[in-house]
Amino acid sequence: MALQENLSKIRDFFKSNVSINDIEALLQFPPDTLVGIDQISAEKLAQQEINTIEDLAKINENNPPEIRGIPPIILVKWIKIAKLLQKNVSEQVKLQKKLLMIGLDNSGKSSILAVAQDKFSIVKDLLPTKGVKRERLDFFGYPIISWDLGGQIQYRENYYFNKPELFFTEVDLILYVVDIQDENRFEESVNYFEEVNKILKELGETPPMVIVLHKSDQDLRKTLRWQKNVATVKKEFDPIIEKYEIDADYIDTTIFQKETILQMFSIALKKISETSEIIEHILLDFSLSVQGRGACLISLDGLIFGSYTKDKVDEKLLHNTALLLQTLTNFHKTIGLKQEHVLSLEFHRNGFTIRGEKLFEYSELEIPVFLWTLSEQPELVIEKIKYFRDQLLPLINLFL
Repeated sequence: MALQENLSKIRDFFKSNVSINDIEALLQFPPDTLVGIDQISAEKLAQQEINTIEDLAKINENNPPEIRGIPPIILVKWIKIAKLLQKNVSEQVKLQKKLLMIGLDNSGKSSILAVAQDKFSIVKDLLPTKGVKRERLDFFGYPIISWDLGGQIQYRENYYFNKPELFFTEVDLILYVVDIQDENRFEESVNYFEEVNKILKELGETPPMVIVLHKSDQDLRKTLRWQKNVATVKKEFDPIIEKYEIDADYIDTTIFQKETILQMFSIALKKISETSEIIEHILLDFSLSVQGRGACLISLDGLIFGSYTKDKVDEKLLHNTALLLQTLTNFHKTIGLKQEHVLSLEFHRNGFTIRGEKLFEYSELEIPVFLWTLSEQPELVIEKIKYFRDQLLPLINLFL
């Protein structure tokens, strides 16, 4: 990222009256130059010899000091933001992320990439990838370099593993795709997965991974066969994950439900985002302040930047309702209606409201981002939303 562009995004963390001319000097600014920290809080920090943003960044977030008048949850949030600023000052943020998509031939790798880019019409005509297909993609407005490694055995044995440094170095994220319907090739897929991790260990690479249980079509999910296949795959993959200490998640997807592809990429991109944890911390803070059951930040194209809910049921309720309402508003736009800035669904008999408000737009594509809340007191959400929008905006700009 160009220095000036990085500086303009960092500037959003600071109050509007703060002048930033030298990026290296901003770590010496007092804490109350940051959005969300007032002068009284800064004085309380100063009593603990926390006089600059750099001082704030040095604090162990897992064992913060007790400061009367500053709730621990708020202090930890400030510490995380200070650490993020410190990292961006000392390093150039990479412009592009290297995403490696691996799996056996016919596992559905190319189809996943096609659906993620809304290229539905080419899915039926896709042929097996020969060798390596490398392309620059814009996932949710972010630049990604995708390396789709063809899964045929001749490429795996004679190409990738003979010259592993060409393919498996400087990888930010690996999507390992398994055809969950092809029981006859589970063993082969497991062996390939272990070979990949052997190579990564030899190269000293430790990228996070998402194991994509693909072709989990909606009707198949209702069968005992699907449940058995998922259990079999996890039983074989888990020992390898433990052996190589891999940061991995399992996600099931199908090209017939685009939302499953979007949710998979949301989880994957959060693994390589340095700001997602802070976003989720802010959403937790927001939910508690409005006495809500949950909050999530979702773009109109389906990227979930972060989420907090009290339990899994509320998470499913909030995410699915938000995605469906956003799909509905996209339809409304296609028939010429103006886009609403607030969407709300009231559950009178259940005593709560799911509410989404457009906070801002992100990326050069100007994609709207909505803050969704599940609350029994929606009036509190309206009162607090501006304060939290100011904190979330700079984080979205630095998501990757």
